[in-house]
Amino acid sequence: MRLASSLRRRRNAVILKLLQQELERDLRVRAGPFKGMRYAQVKATCSSALPKLLGTYESELHPVLNEILINPYDLIIDVGSAEGYYAIGFALHFSYCSVIAFDSDPLARKLCQDNAMVNGVMSRIDIRGNADRSQISRLCQGRRSLIISDCEGFEQELFLSHGPNDLRYVDILVETHDFIREGVCKKIINHFSSTHEVRQIHSIDDGQKGRMYSSDLTAGMGELVRTAIFAEHRPVIMTWLL
Repeated sequence: MRLASSLRRRRNAVILKLLQQELERDLRVRAGPFKGMRYAQVKATCSSALPKLLGTYESELHPVLNEILINPYDLIIDVGSAEGYYAIGFALHFSYCSVIAFDSDPLARKLCQDNAMVNGVMSRIDIRGNADRSQISRLCQGRRSLIISDCEGFEQELFLSHGPNDLRYVDILVETHDFIREGVCKKIINHFSSTHEVRQIHSIDDGQKGRMYSSDLTAGMGELVRTAIFAEHRPVIMTWLL
């Protein structure tokens, strides 16, 4: 029993290594809303690189993203931009739009810069450190704007420190982190209920991803190794608010 389990783990590790080597030969996102976007290396911060390169990352949001991608924005703000998956993806799609990417992590900002350079959008992405609500409000004033936020609990300060009216005409997509800031999801819903129509989207667990997700590069692989490949390692079921 132990031997069989050990052999499976070794086999899965070999498959994962081979897949990473295949992706390193062509660092393009293979599917999803940002298909064709390039990475400088197989590296991500605060998330897994393989789902992003395979194009399955946050697939729960793909229908929402497809709606967002047909809207005419002047400005897109990404708070918690990590290595730039969304910031660069939006910059590639909206060739006329300014993109500001905020992240407190210097490594994330460096990776975002590298990825922006290989995609030829460095001149249209403004990469910055910490964000605050007053700054965000000023940037959005008089512009058709989208804010996308995944900032590990800081969404409480970012969205609840002011009244909702200064963001009345701003579209917002925020991942809420109730396991960090208890009740923040409900607070944000209530906060914006008078100015915005709020929709909830829930994540699925990694086991479901292993059963449901697919890619040309994972055809014929077993469920356990697919789970490892598509895993996004969230500690709980997450809720996004649009």
